[in-house]
Amino acid sequence: MNSYALLKKYIKKPPIPFNSIIRNGDKGDYFDGTILEKPEKLTPMDMELRIQADRVMYSLNKTISVLNVLAHLPFILQNKGELIVESFIPEERDFIALIFSLYNQSMSTDQNVLESQCTFMYESINNIKKGKMTKQACDDIDCDPNLTQIVHLLFNNKCIRNAISKARHPETIPFITQFIKDFEELKEVAEVKLYVTGTEEEARDKRLRQAFKSNIMLTAAIRDLKQQLEIQRKELGDELNQKVDTFKMYNEKIAKLKEEFQISIEKDIHESEKRMMHQCLESEERQVVLAEEAQNIAKEYDTLLESHLEAEKILRAKRLKTETQLQTWLTKYDQDIGDKNSEYEGLKKEYDEEKEAMDDLEDKLEDQEILYNRLMREKGEEEQRIYLEIAFKILMNRSARIIQRAWRAYRARKLAKRKGKKGKKGKDAKHQKPKLTVTRKEDPNAALEGKFKGKVFEEMENPNAF
Repeated sequence: MNSYALLKKYIKKPPIPFNSIIRNGDKGDYFDGTILEKPEKLTPMDMELRIQADRVMYSLNKTISVLNVLAHLPFILQNKGELIVESFIPEERDFIALIFSLYNQSMSTDQNVLESQCTFMYESINNIKKGKMTKQACDDIDCDPNLTQIVHLLFNNKCIRNAISKARHPETIPFITQFIKDFEELKEVAEVKLYVTGTEEEARDKRLRQAFKSNIMLTAAIRDLKQQLEIQRKELGDELNQKVDTFKMYNEKIAKLKEEFQISIEKDIHESEKRMMHQCLESEERQVVLAEEAQNIAKEYDTLLESHLEAEKILRAKRLKTETQLQTWLTKYDQDIGDKNSEYEGLKKEYDEEKEAMDDLEDKLEDQEILYNRLMREKGEEEQRIYLEIAFKILMNRSARIIQRAWRAYRARKLAKRKGKKGKKGKDAKHQKPKLTVTRKEDPNAALEGKFKGKVFEEMENPNAF
């Protein structure tokens, strides 16, 4: 199959992705600006506006990405199309080479032609912005489907995009690069305008109107302030002139005062020199008098010195005698102190021995006291035990006596009762049997109870209790 047949084959096909797009491409979009911010809570109208704005921004971002690939076309074709050979399958490479060869034959590479094409492109964009682009002008713009297919292939190939992004200072087409910059500025303006709601636009207009009103008011205020400033400047100028005149007047007065003070100073200097001469003469006369007084004082000093030397000699003798006596007393004191110290040491030694003996005796006494207390406690316990035994024996004897006495009384009553029964046998049988009445005095239990009411030991102490 020749090149013409191959070209005809691809031209008849719709511009669909080739196998290289499936192999080297991405499933989704892959240019800048596809990740849009998720809007927060919006009204349905604001949401519709936001969606439309996102669609426009999506289209602008995609256009910039496609233009970026076109701008790097020299970089893609360098080294005899090595990047295209590595990134596309043979059928796609043949198609791209064929289309480029056709355009190389028909398209002029003159710089003037390129500039005219660029100028035409900018004029078309400006006409579209201003709304002056007619339908006929739009129809005059040729759109080659083959070039569109090539652009589609290059843009959707991931290897091409990665190579462009990783390249350092790649070769580009200048007017397309400039067009991309201008298009990005257009995108920024569109981004600002599209995301502004009607309410925000009204608020902005309101702020602008307020700013315009405030600007007018401020302009009038500035004008008034300028007039006031001119008036104040004139007033301050007049005041300054008055102060300058006053300053000159004071300078003249100062000059006059300087002259007067200079004259008075010279007069004072002359008088002071005159007084100084008189004082100098008086000082010389006084020096003579003071010299005579100094001679007299020197003589008096010599006399006093002689008298003081004699007194010092006498005092030195007294001092020597006093020092001798003091030395004697010190020697005697040291001797007495030594004797007393020896005596004190002997007494202290005896005291320590006696104290040590006394401490030993106190220790022994403490031990003996512990033993004595224990023995006395045992003695008290033994005496208490003996005392209790004696008391118990006495109590037993007393109890036995009381019981015996009660028993004898009981036997006597019983015997008397028997005798009474025998004497009454001859009496009337109808006569009732007399009841036995026992008084508390005759009851032995009452007697025992009365006896045991008191304390046993109190009765033991009383010898009349038994």
